[in-house]
Amino acid sequence: MIRRTSFLVALTAVPIFASAKTIYSGEFDYHSFKPAEAYFAGRSASEVARMCETGEHASNEDLAQCSHLKFEQVRHELSRNLQAARSEIERNDKSLKAEGEPLALPYFVKSQNDWMQYRDSECYTETYMMGEAAERYIFFWECMTSITKNRVREVQELLKN
Repeated sequence: MIRRTSFLVALTAVPIFASAKTIYSGEFDYHSFKPAEAYFAGRSASEVARMCETGEHASNEDLAQCSHLKFEQVRHELSRNLQAARSEIERNDKSLKAEGEPLALPYFVKSQNDWMQYRDSECYTETYMMGEAAERYIFFWECMTSITKNRVREVQELLKN
């Protein structure tokens, strides 16, 4: 009996470290995520659309990939708009260069790079503030989508002018 008690006392003196890490623990790099299309491989577009719209029979991972898919679509739209803006700026820069004026394209490229850094940092900040949560990636992709949609509107305004 004394031996068993000594063993139990010894166990309570040893700190117990339980690793409670989950897929939602720690830092992550969104660039390492597989495309949402790969995640949904084998499902029809209508099935994916229905699941993403209703959330019916969807796991948290499914919903995160739905949010990821929305981000990829908006990112593609931004890419098309950026290419159009770049072409317009390059055309305009030709006349600026001929007049000896500063060129706009280097500033446009820098502003886009700075904007991407802002967007990523903002979404990581908001996501990490929520801590370890099952909705972490859903929240992250929704943030990325929202800020990217705003950028699409800004670039479209630039193109109008």
